[in-house]
Amino acid sequence: MFLQYFEFRQDPFGTTPDSRNLYFSQTHREAMASLNYSFISNRGFTTLIAPPGMGKTTLLFRFLSQIRESARTVFLFDIDAECEPREFVGYILRDIGVTPAQSSSEMHEQLTEALAKENRAGRKFVVVIDEAQNLSDAVLERVRLLTNFETSTGKLMQIVLSGQPQLFDKLMQASLVQLRQRISTLCRIERLTKDETAAYIDHRLKQAGYTGEPLFTQDALKRIIENSQGVPRIINNLCFNSLSLCCALKSKKVNESMVSEVIADLQLIPQSGESAAAVGHAAAGEICKPKRRKRPKRALRIWIPAAAMVLVLCALGVVGRTGSRVLWSHAAAEYRALSQKVARVSGAATPGSGAGDTGTTQAASNGAPFAITVEPDQTLQDISVQYLGGYDLQRRNKIQRLNPKLTDPDHIEVGQRIWLPGPPPVRIATNATPPANARNLQ
Repeated sequence: MFLQYFEFRQDPFGTTPDSRNLYFSQTHREAMASLNYSFISNRGFTTLIAPPGMGKTTLLFRFLSQIRESARTVFLFDIDAECEPREFVGYILRDIGVTPAQSSSEMHEQLTEALAKENRAGRKFVVVIDEAQNLSDAVLERVRLLTNFETSTGKLMQIVLSGQPQLFDKLMQASLVQLRQRISTLCRIERLTKDETAAYIDHRLKQAGYTGEPLFTQDALKRIIENSQGVPRIINNLCFNSLSLCCALKSKKVNESMVSEVIADLQLIPQSGESAAAVGHAAAGEICKPKRRKRPKRALRIWIPAAAMVLVLCALGVVGRTGSRVLWSHAAAEYRALSQKVARVSGAATPGSGAGDTGTTQAASNGAPFAITVEPDQTLQDISVQYLGGYDLQRRNKIQRLNPKLTDPDHIEVGQRIWLPGPPPVRIATNATPPANARNLQ
């Protein structure tokens, strides 16, 4: 929705590894230079190490696009950790359009023939393995053996092992010493500096075609820099959600309060005893499980003792029927007032507040998200009223943050799966009614 609002040609902070949007920090530039040098000099083995969310896959796509004219390339990613060595060779053959044979020896001949064909055509053969930290030691040993395909003038196959820091730890094992000795170049991608983070945001906005005034205030940028920990994936999430909120509020510039609200919703603020580094890993994708946000429970704490006091007084005969009705009326009034106050803080509908269709559904947006399926003739407003007890700007913002692809709230389709904040609402009575035993005393 904010694409038209801010006049973007494309989403500036998309999550797909589009190499056209790659921003070259100092370490990104050094890593690309190392990959190109290893390719030109035909060094055989290159290793790229980067924490999650740093854009290593995007960098690899840019590298492959640069060499595609002079090399046959294979890109393998997300290989099953239980993959066997024989299956791994089959992955390579299928990627180049060859149906793997039944036996390992036949597959070896198929690969040899493919390498020789590319060599005769004057083309190199490059295999890039992403997320290589997931490979077993047996598969990594088979990868090492693949570099034995060579002639007197050079290697027939070049291999790039790319992965998270766990890959480096795995390569340091004594069992993989032969593989480690074959690695000629090891490059790393580090987190962005403060200046690079600001430049990264500006770069992504320009790539999206934005040419107007700065979209983020200096205070907003400072908050993003501090909480992103220099990880591009977190920067993208913060900027995307901040721009979405800015658009929903009909503002033309993201301020610090908007960023702060997004940070709170994404749980990027460290809790007690939780380090900033651990939070950075969590938001980068290692731990993405949403946490339950605490909400005030003062109304409940007041309501239960008040109701209990009325029952006790009635049972002891301290008050008569008229007195019990008065006390109960006061307790119910106090409950409704405090419930409405809690609702203003938490954004939930309260009994008798007019939110929703009959005031009998209380929104529970403070728990874990849940998914629903769009039914015929349903609008987003219908869904919000049915499941969240009402429809307003705050509810719509929460729904959009849970559904990044929901760019146009006015256009949803039958069968579409939509995530909503909080657990399914609990049905409660509109009017505060005393228990049966209390009514009997009146």
